[in-house]
Amino acid sequence: MMSVNLPKICFMRVLNILTHVVKYEPAVESSHDAIILIIPGNPGVMTFYEVFMEELFLKGEKKIPVWGISHAGHHKRSTIIGQPTNEEIKDVENSPDIHSLKGQIKHKIAFIKNHIPANKKLILIGHSIGCYIILKMMDELPRRKVIKSYLLFPTIERMLVSPNGVILGPILMYLRWLAILPVYFLSLLPQDLQSRLIGWHFRSNKVPGCAIRGALNLFDPTVAANASYMASQEMHEVKNCDHKLVQRHLSKLCLYYGTSDRWCPVQYYSEIKEHFPDGDIRLCKEGMEHAFCLTSSTKMASVMWPWIKDDINK
Repeated sequence: MMSVNLPKICFMRVLNILTHVVKYEPAVESSHDAIILIIPGNPGVMTFYEVFMEELFLKGEKKIPVWGISHAGHHKRSTIIGQPTNEEIKDVENSPDIHSLKGQIKHKIAFIKNHIPANKKLILIGHSIGCYIILKMMDELPRRKVIKSYLLFPTIERMLVSPNGVILGPILMYLRWLAILPVYFLSLLPQDLQSRLIGWHFRSNKVPGCAIRGALNLFDPTVAANASYMASQEMHEVKNCDHKLVQRHLSKLCLYYGTSDRWCPVQYYSEIKEHFPDGDIRLCKEGMEHAFCLTSSTKMASVMWPWIKDDINK
């Protein structure tokens, strides 16, 4: 789909990090009390999700704001700026490494605390590791603040022993720096040539322009290092499902699994469905892949919108 609504691209200070934020907002200030906030996977560049965001915005008749926040350090313009304020120091004192998985959780909590208007409630949408981040955030947010959290292709457990984890886990944990050297040399190429290389990589799939623009960030060695570092932490930290955490927030969760997902296979869906028979836990019937934002953004928005509409109107 050709974009007809240009997003507002912001770079906002969050925990002393210049953070990439994408917003689709009504032309006049919305009287609606909800904001849809998207937490991405890894690499966590919201540019990948612009078509998905736009589709949700259009289905809400351009009345409900749709925001997305990139992970700290995953956009090439995401840098440390100035000195941290006393409040920022307090916020990160238990997680000084902002680019770690725990740091990214703190980063999102701080964004909501400091940049989401107090009178607005949230529809949270997480993708992949963004689902794990949302789950960990839930205990830190006022219960009334969150209307619903949608966890798409949720990597919330046993990543290292998943089909992809078995292959990629050891590389991400112990050999990730080997990937940084070629990125450094690729970063020296003109951007036009970088775009052509990305187009060649995706030649078997028809991907939107936002996917090409999002992938350009990965030609930055610092971004590649930050994304691979976070991925290595995911392998170490995302182990058994925290059933007590899920249970505490079950009424506000919707988990959506794929049928061919090699990060969270159908086995994980079956087991969590059995553990929480009353939970809103669904299996994709549309054949969408884990990286849905590359090829199935419109389809995903169409599947999700009736659920979101019902939750907002309750």
